[in-house]
Amino acid sequence: MRLWVPILLPSVAVLFASIGHAIFADEAYQTDYHLPLLGLPQAHTTLFHRPSAASKASLLYTLSDRLVLGAVNPKDGAVIWRQQLANQAENHTASGLLKAPEGGNTLISAFNGKIQTWDATDGRLVWEWQSRGRIRSIETAASSSSEDEKDILALSHEGTDAIIRRLAADSGDLLWEHVNASGDTPYSLVSYKDSVFYLSLHSALLKGFKIKVTELDASTGKQIGQPTVLNSDGEVTSEDSILHVGANSGVPIIIWTDKGLKTLKINAIGTKQITTVNVPSSQGDSAEEIVVHASRSSTALPHFLIHYIAANSHWGEVYHIDAAKSTAKKAFDLPLLGGKGAFSASSQGPDVFFTRHTAFENILVSSAAPTVLNSWNVCPKSHGGMVDPQDVTHAASEVIARGGSTYAVRSALALPSGDWELIRNGNLSWVRPEGLAGMTAAAFVEIAKQEDLAEELAAEGMRDPFAAYLHRLTRHVRDLQYLPDWSGALPNRLLGSLIGDKASTHDQSLRRDGFGFHKIVLIATERGRLAALDAGNQGKVIWNIQAVSLKAEETWDVLDIEVEEGTALIRAKGGEFLRVVVNTGTILQHQPSAMIKSLKTSVSLLDSSGKKVLIPVNDNGYLGDLPKADFGHGTIVVTEGEDSVVRGWGLIKGTKPKLVWRFMPASGERVESVNARPSHDPVASIGKALGDRNVLYKYLNPNLLLITAIGVEISTATFYILDATSGSVIYSVTHPGVDTRQPIVSTMSENWFAYSLYSESTAMTQDVTQIDGQNLKGYQLVVSELYESPYPNDRGSLGSSTNFSTVYLTAADEDDSLTSPHVISQTYLIPGPISSMSVTSTLQGITTRSLLCVVPDLNALISISKAFLDPRRPVGRDPSASEMEEGLFRYSPILDFEPKWILSHKRDVISISNVITSPSLLESTSLVFAFGNLDLFGSRVSPIGAFDILGKGFSKLQLVLTVVALAVGTTLVAPFVSIPGISEYPAPDEFSADKLAGAEKADRWNMEGLKLFRPSYTCG
Repeated sequence: MRLWVPILLPSVAVLFASIGHAIFADEAYQTDYHLPLLGLPQAHTTLFHRPSAASKASLLYTLSDRLVLGAVNPKDGAVIWRQQLANQAENHTASGLLKAPEGGNTLISAFNGKIQTWDATDGRLVWEWQSRGRIRSIETAASSSSEDEKDILALSHEGTDAIIRRLAADSGDLLWEHVNASGDTPYSLVSYKDSVFYLSLHSALLKGFKIKVTELDASTGKQIGQPTVLNSDGEVTSEDSILHVGANSGVPIIIWTDKGLKTLKINAIGTKQITTVNVPSSQGDSAEEIVVHASRSSTALPHFLIHYIAANSHWGEVYHIDAAKSTAKKAFDLPLLGGKGAFSASSQGPDVFFTRHTAFENILVSSAAPTVLNSWNVCPKSHGGMVDPQDVTHAASEVIARGGSTYAVRSALALPSGDWELIRNGNLSWVRPEGLAGMTAAAFVEIAKQEDLAEELAAEGMRDPFAAYLHRLTRHVRDLQYLPDWSGALPNRLLGSLIGDKASTHDQSLRRDGFGFHKIVLIATERGRLAALDAGNQGKVIWNIQAVSLKAEETWDVLDIEVEEGTALIRAKGGEFLRVVVNTGTILQHQPSAMIKSLKTSVSLLDSSGKKVLIPVNDNGYLGDLPKADFGHGTIVVTEGEDSVVRGWGLIKGTKPKLVWRFMPASGERVESVNARPSHDPVASIGKALGDRNVLYKYLNPNLLLITAIGVEISTATFYILDATSGSVIYSVTHPGVDTRQPIVSTMSENWFAYSLYSESTAMTQDVTQIDGQNLKGYQLVVSELYESPYPNDRGSLGSSTNFSTVYLTAADEDDSLTSPHVISQTYLIPGPISSMSVTSTLQGITTRSLLCVVPDLNALISISKAFLDPRRPVGRDPSASEMEEGLFRYSPILDFEPKWILSHKRDVISISNVITSPSLLESTSLVFAFGNLDLFGSRVSPIGAFDILGKGFSKLQLVLTVVALAVGTTLVAPFVSIPGISEYPAPDEFSADKLAGAEKADRWNMEGLKLFRPSYTCG
């Protein structure tokens, strides 16, 4: 058999590689789920728009607060395409701009100094242009080269100058440029007919700003006449005082208000005519916010609506512009209603419509008259499916007149919960949970067990036999109420089990399954929201609550989610913690941020009696006053301070923690991250079996820490392995020439660790530079394994020791060689950066682990089997026969990300920054959940294949029919079966050794033949 090893093992290795990350074909896109989020839609960048002049249907476009531009299908809420205007690491404060030219097939976006045009149908980038300053406003003007396209007018603020440019629609080429060096603050552009109006804010002598309007020729960019200065310094104190700037078929207008929201000023741009409106109060309610709604169409009538929002009510006024007099006049009022509703403006031809959205109904009115054209009661499942109706933050609507007095309205509503939903004629079409964007922490939670039966059986065991029998009989009679439902579902279950129910829906009930796939994922967002997702039901949102109240620019920095029996403890920065019921989202306990500003968080520990206590941790890495607790023989708490010092604190008794050790990185370096082994990290074997049947014993220490330190100025990255009980460094490696601006991530598990960086050289012992004669330069993935000794079957110098302590060392133990592991490392050159790392987790740790990596350049999550990253792969030679038996193959410095490793398949998983795992009840499978600034993704991973479960494509019916056919065939053929010559064989007692020895010529039977040969029967 061993002669075949060199031939068979390469084939086995190839086969293992092919199935290592394979899943059943019928489970792709079934066992995994993906929520492609956009972020919260912004009111000024959300609109319905036809992607081309020939299109009969509109798409819903938005530029979210996450600076993601996307197109959504209004029918089902599916994302057709999306583009990120800024990456997660980029520090941005601007909200972005979006323009959709009428009749065109492109969208125009602007962020910071970049202008981009996108194909409205498929999201393809047409062209982009970069300015030297921030883009403040974009407008469109009719193109001289094409009637279907429109040139772009852009206003940028560069230094102290304001520059207005006109860019060609098809290529982005500069047509003309106008520089305004007045020093005023640029605000906006308005395109109207053959003119372009530039609006700026001129500082008044005492306080406030005067609005200055400069008219330019749209074809040449030359200034026309002198600027018009409006006396607005009494009202305009900042840019927020200006409520609306826009143009339509009537006249361009600008509307502003004073700081106290007492008056409104309306000006027809290009004139000094100003209409003053006193802000009304309705039924004693004063307006706290004012919003102006007007149609975006250039062919619509010059009508607009002023929306007044009070604390608990809202109302509106509709105004008409008199183009001849350049004045505004109120046409009619919209009555006060309770709650903070929303209005949206839309148009069809010259007609303008306003849709009113409240928690209970949608109302459609025309801008021409106050008559209600139609109204619809809001579906009870609308507004996020909440029991209590929610108010509407803002909305975008599309109105279609079907002839006569019939209208169809569909509205995209943004809700305070962060949900984005579409209502069509009062009926809910879809809901998108955009409020889940910006996730900061997540955790898997086991669904609570059903303890009813266990309690019943326990009660029966406590009674006498007769009482227990009556109790059981009563319980069985009570269970008969479930018999009709069970009997009714039995045929479908049997039929689905036989023929394979591929179209069956996922189990909607919140209960455990037999494989451990059905779990809850608890997530926390930076906006103070908590949500629970059903991992066994395509990530369905179970509940979504506002856990904490935040101020306008405040974020919720959640540090950790600790899972307990049926509850979860969420710890946030500042010592804040929250305890919730996992199944329902009920808040049991909430402790706000402490008054002590230096308090960072708190750590929960168990004392010697099993009671959980919270240990306060300050920003400087020091522990606060400890509660009274007995920690027995002692507990070590490791903290990381803002001074890049890692400290180990000993807790025994009393209220004063003791500093046991302190770790500081090398000079010029700072601590980037501190990683420990996962909380669930079982070890199935203490050694690695080699091909020659020897064993390499693993260095297994549950107290190991992996510390990453980087030197920004000296371009280095150092990785330290520490013993957390003593603080001693047992291994370290330094990489020079590291680009510290690129992601540097690391993880560890069992007896190995891995990290990724961008470097111009390698510091590993098995250097591939010895092969190709040049340094590695690029993104690298380094994997290292720790063993007790470099020699097989050797436990090292401590192999004969019965006890060993890294804290209380003997004189013989103080030699570092006694405790330092043998490290084997290898470096791989990878095609792109890795922004996050994690390791799969199985129940017993028998299955080979996989390294889970987030690859931002691919917008993908990949799974690399540890077998491919084995640092013991032979370098510069082919493997020996014993190495091939281990599955080792020749080392190659290039590690390409194979398509079969991509867990997200063809999906674009954007802005993922964290990956968590949880074991299932199947040893082959680990549950995975990835989250971050935008998307969330969940899946199952089987590093060496799902060897303990059948796929959905397995046909039980075919198996049953095969067995039945074999049984029938055997029964039919049985009468024809004959056993020739069986009577000719002598009896067994005739085959004695003596008789065989004396009849060698007459009979060939011998003792050896009796052992090797058996009677054979042949079917006739």
